[in-house]
Amino acid sequence: MGFIKSNTKMKWVLSLVLVIALTGCAEANIEPVSKNADSTTATTATATAAPAASEAPKVEVYKIGETIKYDNLEITLNDVKDSTGDDFIKPAEGNVYKIVDITVENKGDTEEVISSMMHFEMVDDGGYTYNVAITTAVKNQLDGSVGAGRKLSGQIAYEVPTDVKGLELIFKDPIKTGEVIWKVK
Repeated sequence: MGFIKSNTKMKWVLSLVLVIALTGCAEANIEPVSKNADSTTATTATATAAPAASEAPKVEVYKIGETIKYDNLEITLNDVKDSTGDDFIKPAEGNVYKIVDITVENKGDTEEVISSMMHFEMVDDGGYTYNVAITTAVKNQLDGSVGAGRKLSGQIAYEVPTDVKGLELIFKDPIKTGEVIWKVK
């Protein structure tokens, strides 16, 4: 009898945890930021309901230098450069460090935490994902808190093959839907 009561109680607890977890998964509002103050047009690239079988989902890919608004954050991929490392740390033979320089501006009224490992990833056209590389070629790793109305700038390095094709940098929040994609190579 005690087993049945504890089993029922466990089901209620698990159901409550599931409901709380699912309510935290919100859809992010994603749109390009216009550098022209007179411009009032913006396209929205948020995740939407599943399209009909005949429609392909629209994926918007941005260019280096473009600023994209992701909820209260304005994220700019400033630059991308290659590095062969230094005297102490070098990429494996046939690889290069792809270093991305990013600025995140918090337009909201609460502090936001940015993690290079949790929010950003590098993917090639074959679907391979590249991990953040530890190298001295990076100045100011892009990790930390961004206070309301403040900016955080830094770099992230990824070790990729020199002949890789179709590299994209992706920003996404692990508890929201929607992502921002920049063409890197």
